[in-house]
Amino acid sequence: MKDFHVHESHSGDAPDATVLGYLQVAEKLGIDEICFTAHLITTGPYTRYSIEPDLIPKYIGEIEEAQSSTKIKLRTGLEVDYFPEEERHIDHILNEYSFDFILGSLHFPRGFNMGSRKGFADFSADRKLEDALNDFYSLWREAIESRLFDVMAHPDYFRRAICQMETPLPTFEEYGTQVLEAIDSMKSCGVGFEINSSGFRHGIDDFYPIQGFLEAAQQSGIETVTVGSDSHSVNQLGMGLEEAVTKLQETGYRSLSTYSGRKDQRIDLDELER
Repeated sequence: MKDFHVHESHSGDAPDATVLGYLQVAEKLGIDEICFTAHLITTGPYTRYSIEPDLIPKYIGEIEEAQSSTKIKLRTGLEVDYFPEEERHIDHILNEYSFDFILGSLHFPRGFNMGSRKGFADFSADRKLEDALNDFYSLWREAIESRLFDVMAHPDYFRRAICQMETPLPTFEEYGTQVLEAIDSMKSCGVGFEINSSGFRHGIDDFYPIQGFLEAAQQSGIETVTVGSDSHSVNQLGMGLEEAVTKLQETGYRSLSTYSGRKDQRIDLDELER
């Protein structure tokens, strides 16, 4: 199994997670490839969760050193929060170092925290849910069209906050029209998306994204899909990923993507070791 969304201690919200600790768990679980994806947040009040750019060489070096002691394939990546005004700054950082994989995220559109009840309530205040989600996916589309990222993380992360509000989770039909425009942009820009299992830890009892998104992406011909646990502690590694692969197969996908040197490497789902 491959886990392409893993946070270790260079992410401020994963202070106790170490590369070597993940390796010990991976060996027990039979996980044969891990991509570490430290947060990179270049502006705003949540930079405390981000790796400091001047620590990126140390981060990469620790992963490379660990690779010498294991047969598990270790990949270096980042989960990068998208801010339109930061495109040039982000591009400079990504081009300064050699990464295997770059995830794009929209945790904080217009400065609002999509993972918190208050943040989403403020983001969506005084407008219909569909209008708020159209705004969200308009920005998500901008992130795709920036071509900074290989894959977009947890496409409907806002469900975490809606769950905290104790209101019904929206159906895909309530996501608005911009989500379909964003999916079209993913296809035209060659950007993939991930199935992220952390929703089961966040209380939504589901993966990110919703089934309707999976089906719309598959029907649009998007073939690049990664799977990730979004683990922030070593005991979360690999959680739910076998079920994620099964969901891919049931939706009609035939392959899973992994990355090395930012090149998409497809694996036939029927040949994937689980």
